[in-house]
Amino acid sequence: MELNELKNRWMVLEEQLKKNGTLNRQIIQEMLYKKSNKSLKRLINVDLLSAIVLALIIPVCVWLLDISCFGNILSLKIITIVCIIICIVGIIWYCYKLKCLLKINFSNSIKDNMYSVNKYTIMVRQEKIANYILMAILSPLAIYLYYEFKASFSLWTFLVVCLTVGTALIYWIYKRFYNTNLQIIKKSLDEMKELEEE
Repeated sequence: MELNELKNRWMVLEEQLKKNGTLNRQIIQEMLYKKSNKSLKRLINVDLLSAIVLALIIPVCVWLLDISCFGNILSLKIITIVCIIICIVGIIWYCYKLKCLLKINFSNSIKDNMYSVNKYTIMVRQEKIANYILMAILSPLAIYLYYEFKASFSLWTFLVVCLTVGTALIYWIYKRFYNTNLQIIKKSLDEMKELEEE
């Protein structure tokens, strides 16, 4: 009699432990989902904002090409045309990145999500390199423009500060923002995969 009672208690306890294990797994999955989703939304918002900013720059560049108050300064026209091209290519690029980000859905399979995250990570790496190349192209053009305008020392100082801040900002955005959020998503997906395998 006591033995049967002990067995029953043990079975009840074992079932409660299983339920608790399942509940704990669900709580952990929910936490990982929220954490990943927050990082995903940040990435989507930044890429969307970047595309909107580039779209707003195009009319300003077209206006700069159209007005005659700057005279016939070749370097200004070259910079303006290059900026228009960069903006158009940038908008297409950000739309392509957004398309990749929007494929990430935490209710889908982890394998599909990992593929999309890895693809996006490669795109971010390519974008970072492209931005440094653009800085290397636009900087000499800006310097030549300042030379043509016979800019004062204070304007030259402003240009140097802008180029330094721009380079530091590119580094910060990719190192602190993109890498951090992508690592959070990757880590969460790895942990979700481990939970599935248990």
